[in-house]
Amino acid sequence: MEAVLLFDPGLDERNWRRFGTSARPFEPLTCSPKGARPPPNRPPALKHASSAPLNQPTTGPTEGAGAAGGPGHSSPAPPDRHTRLGRRTALISAFTLLSRVLGLVREAVASALFGGNSGIYDAFITAWRVPNLFRRFLGEGALSTSFQTALTAVDSDHGEVAGATLFWRTLKMLAGLLLGLCLVIMALVYLTPDRMPGTQWLWLGEDPAAVRELTLRLMPFVVLVCVSALFTGALHVRGSFAAPAFAPAAMNVIWILVLLLVAMQFGWFGASPEAPGELGVEGQLRHLEMARWLAIGVLVSGVVQLLVQLPALRAAGLLGGRASRTPLPTDAPKPLDVLKRSAPLALGAAVYQINVMVDGLMAEGLLPNGGPTAHYLANRVQQFPLALVAIAATSAVFPALQALGHKRDLRGLRKLHDTTHLAIAAVAVPAACGLFALSQPVLEVLFERGSYQSDDVLRTTPALQALCLAILPAGATGLIARTYYAMGDFLTPVKISVSMLFLNALLNTWFLVGLGMDVEGLAAGTAITSALNAAALLPGLTSRLGLPACGVPMRGALGKILVASLIAAAAASGAEALLDGIVGRTAALTVAIGVGGGTYAAGGMLLGVDVVRVIARKFLGRRSRS
Repeated sequence: MEAVLLFDPGLDERNWRRFGTSARPFEPLTCSPKGARPPPNRPPALKHASSAPLNQPTTGPTEGAGAAGGPGHSSPAPPDRHTRLGRRTALISAFTLLSRVLGLVREAVASALFGGNSGIYDAFITAWRVPNLFRRFLGEGALSTSFQTALTAVDSDHGEVAGATLFWRTLKMLAGLLLGLCLVIMALVYLTPDRMPGTQWLWLGEDPAAVRELTLRLMPFVVLVCVSALFTGALHVRGSFAAPAFAPAAMNVIWILVLLLVAMQFGWFGASPEAPGELGVEGQLRHLEMARWLAIGVLVSGVVQLLVQLPALRAAGLLGGRASRTPLPTDAPKPLDVLKRSAPLALGAAVYQINVMVDGLMAEGLLPNGGPTAHYLANRVQQFPLALVAIAATSAVFPALQALGHKRDLRGLRKLHDTTHLAIAAVAVPAACGLFALSQPVLEVLFERGSYQSDDVLRTTPALQALCLAILPAGATGLIARTYYAMGDFLTPVKISVSMLFLNALLNTWFLVGLGMDVEGLAAGTAITSALNAAALLPGLTSRLGLPACGVPMRGALGKILVASLIAAAAASGAEALLDGIVGRTAALTVAIGVGGGTYAAGGMLLGVDVVRVIARKFLGRRSRS
């Protein structure tokens, strides 16, 4: 029995009958409209074990197949772990909330130390984007997606011992390849010229030596974070979500402690206590030494992120035991298959983050000092609702999407996608509207202290407002792309992502060079390409994948959610403006958020938004029981 990960465009009907079904590749098994023919241009055929549910054991020997115990051996499939998705999403959201709050604390401390006009901190942010890009598209996309695909199939078809063997062998191969990759990238960074070849563009900014040094210091984080991504993917398939969700919070705690140590050593004004916004030669040297300390702390935090997941890996049967000595079944996906599949997924799963990376490099090369910092902080604030809602929900449901795709339950797959999409929108749309309306007070409360001044807030505000427009489409793109992956179509998201990547670079150049925009031009390009990416992927759920409509009222509900969100944002903005001069900025912002949330809940219930009603009913039920 072949795994979900492996493809064979030439698989014919005789071979499909061998696997327990006479259905053609990607022909709906459970919910095709009567008399409907398969849509054209479908993706390559997907080999799967059988049409039996994943929680049923595979019976009978298979031709040329061996289970964990040898040829012809039948290993029972693992139990169905993909229930209670609401509780799972709540757990991930809770830990994600903790991590994001700690992340904002981290950025607040760093901005107070370095300010908003430090060329050295701009260099640190630019250097950090390189390993952070690997963190984003491997940790939240390519590697974890590819490995989850393979591990889901192996656990289902060959048993958990074979799955643990796949994990162990993939871990060893990945660690070696990452070390080599890290050395190659460090060599390229060291040899990179200050100006882009053929142009006069200072693509490393005004402090190229600092960018190079800090990139070299931070690159080993790539190894740590990608191994952590493998841990996370494996634990999600085995139904363990607490430790992977807590790991980023532990990383942020270490990062904050290092920043506090830096403050104790260098003081809260790294440049000049009398003029914290001005940096001379002495201030730059001081900031560079502070950045070196911080780079060491980042590596320590990466090690901690791995350590906190080890007990969960052992409890899930992925470490120790027979895994390191048991051979993989001959027809199971191999570690090299996982890595090969993750390569094209890197673009498809992380177009948003690649766009952010391109934005950061263009900010370093085309904007004056402080531009990369303003762009980075705007992204950090925007990522708070995006990660808390969209990324958490997508991470929670992806194993279930994989299981449904493996069973060819097309109706169930479409229904899970649509209901998750609607639930994400019910929180992401009001969050985007509210954050747009409260952008300036949010930035003031979070960052305006120490070396970070009011002018820095004013510069960052338009960028944050533009990025608010990307919250829903960026979250939707991740969920839609995962649905394609669950059906075995890895190529379509990649093609669309590459086109959006080039479009984003063109828009950035036009906005910054042609129109003379500041940081907000980069954010606007990201918002536009995120929306276009989601719009290009969505129709393919039906036309390419053949997923039938399953009765989820998307359009009507989205319109009601938008109306309730706009009303709530206006109420929140009015409350904040009214109270700011009376109770202070932090209290005014807190009350405004509460007013906005209450207004949205009331408006959603009055407009008949079912998702809002369900959330309110559960909340009130818990309150009454307590």
